[in-house]
Amino acid sequence: MHHTPSPGAAHEGLDAVLTHLERLKSLNIASGNNLTVKRRLLDLYFAADPMILDAHCRVEPLLVPTRAGVIAAERVRPAETDDEPRRRLLYIHGGSWIAGSPASHRPLATRLARACQAEVIAIDYRLAPEAPFPAGLEDCLDAWQWLCREDSDWPLLLAGDSAGGNLALACVDVLKREALRLPDAVLAFSPATDQSWESDSLTRKATVDPILDASLLPQLTQLYLGRAPVAQADDSRVSPIEGDLTGLPPMLIQCGEAEVLLDDSRRYAEQAQQSGSPVKLSLWADMPHVFVGFAPLLDAANRALEEIARFVDGHAPVDGD
Repeated sequence: MHHTPSPGAAHEGLDAVLTHLERLKSLNIASGNNLTVKRRLLDLYFAADPMILDAHCRVEPLLVPTRAGVIAAERVRPAETDDEPRRRLLYIHGGSWIAGSPASHRPLATRLARACQAEVIAIDYRLAPEAPFPAGLEDCLDAWQWLCREDSDWPLLLAGDSAGGNLALACVDVLKREALRLPDAVLAFSPATDQSWESDSLTRKATVDPILDASLLPQLTQLYLGRAPVAQADDSRVSPIEGDLTGLPPMLIQCGEAEVLLDDSRRYAEQAQQSGSPVKLSLWADMPHVFVGFAPLLDAANRALEEIARFVDGHAPVDGD
């Protein structure tokens, strides 16, 4: 298990990030039950500073076929190079299963493209409550299968944050059980792994988490599963920690130590490691939820991207490496 030193240079930029997140949290509370407003606020999750939003990328819109029709997606590459990317990465955005989009996560997708030397496909999967489980997961699985068909000769990566991390790990669970191609490496940032919401950190970290309110998380699960649920919270497609964690692909889980979902990452990684799977848990002192998305403002996020680059190079090498 990796721990970053505290305090120090890694905390540069943290005050600005915390101020931004605390404001978002207060506005989210004030918005009541207005889902449209909540979605617009979550679109601004990473908007703590102009340097974060100015990711300098090329974006190509595309459609990805799914069993329900098509979904929109973005093909993201860094703008400063014409070199052919060495890998392909499917990105599943966070947003509590009810919000978020490829656009809201474009800065993070671009920086992952640089770190992983990858072309990133960020998908606009269907959201609850309009499209409850398993709609979003099916979109993610279908997008992965499409990527495997389109780019089978490349190292293929799967990544996601928060609810998107949950969906990424749920995809791995389904792919493994159905004996389909697994990612060459998986990146999960502050993933929700247990929608029974039984992790101790939900209460232990409640006073230090600047953005997530643990008391509201069960309501999100109700929205995600819908009024006539076809699965319960202990289904491994909903709570990946309930799955068989043997035989997982190489996986890097990064999580801040100042967030209520800390133990979701810790428990999943520990169970996977005990099952013999190559899962690395990287915990970052004093960092909030999905802190990697606040690069380059937050120095710890820059270091996290460097760790991602090393991990991917080590576990998803390309010809010539």
